[in-house]
Amino acid sequence: MVDDEPLVLEGLSFMVDWESHGFRICGEACDGEEALERIKELGPDLVVTDISMPVMDGLQLIEHCTNVLHAPCRFVILSGHDDFSAAHKALSCGVLDYWLKPIDTMEIHAALKEFRSRWSQSEAGDRTKQLGKALPLEAAWTVPIASDPLLDAEDRLLLAIQAGDREGIGNAAEQLCHQLKLSFGGGGEIGKAYLSNVLLEVTWTVFEGEKQGSSALDEQALSPPCLPGMEERWPEVLTAYACKAAERLARQRSESGPAWEVAQIIRERYSEPLQLQTIAQMLHFQPAYLGQLFKKHIGMSFLDYVHRTRVEAGRKLLRRTDLKVADVARKVGYEDPEHFAAKFKHWTGMTPSHYKNG
Repeated sequence: MVDDEPLVLEGLSFMVDWESHGFRICGEACDGEEALERIKELGPDLVVTDISMPVMDGLQLIEHCTNVLHAPCRFVILSGHDDFSAAHKALSCGVLDYWLKPIDTMEIHAALKEFRSRWSQSEAGDRTKQLGKALPLEAAWTVPIASDPLLDAEDRLLLAIQAGDREGIGNAAEQLCHQLKLSFGGGGEIGKAYLSNVLLEVTWTVFEGEKQGSSALDEQALSPPCLPGMEERWPEVLTAYACKAAERLARQRSESGPAWEVAQIIRERYSEPLQLQTIAQMLHFQPAYLGQLFKKHIGMSFLDYVHRTRVEAGRKLLRRTDLKVADVARKVGYEDPEHFAAKFKHWTGMTPSHYKNG
């Protein structure tokens, strides 16, 4: 793993269950130059690297390993918000996947499962051949792990919003509306209903970190728009709203300071037992002070935010999978399905079963 932020390296080691997918962390590096030496020494199968680093950045590292060292290892890019646009526009770079910070453990586990499945299908000595030629970065970004192209298009839009990539938002909105026509044989009422739900997902993405008690004017400014009857205008409406959401997220990050860092950690690790004391120690804050700071900027207590984040993750699983409510509860951090149901109803106004079947 290569990243110039020790907290990120620690998070990848602690939060991701590598061994359950047949992987083991064999080394770490804080910049591209150090990573080169570690790659020569250890010969890893997979390298997860940041882009923006001192001495040698991640793209230069991949290019050098591919074209100069001819190293057989494969690469995954782990990018922060500031790196996303540059990485997305790179002409070519050998990568298997693109993970966006903050770390999404569910996304990473799904990716590792896919990698392992590919490698297991080949003979031990034919691993590199089975993986095929290195994908250009653009291709790697547009070839998702999930099998539903409509959900993949939706995810690309949400990631572009989180990254603040206005150009990426416009492209993703166009692709999503195009996929709606392919999936539903023309947009129509079904396509309109689906896109309306996407607009709600965008709103949820923003209000995950939004302070409670926002003014009515602010809430109205980010209310999902009504879609016009003319389908050709849908990309325009979706893009405009998504850009508003991206601006709102950027403002949240700049205003919240350490509270935003705590919120990020919760969103990354919601399925684990979480304690304010542990996070305060990680961020070098006194727990009581950090708790007060969090409530001041986020508008709710640390524990309430944990529950709301778990409920939002559960809501997505209920919408996108056929998992039973009890299984969803366990995946998002609740051992007791009834506890999950109570929190779900508190934050959404309906039971998980009603939401899933509604």
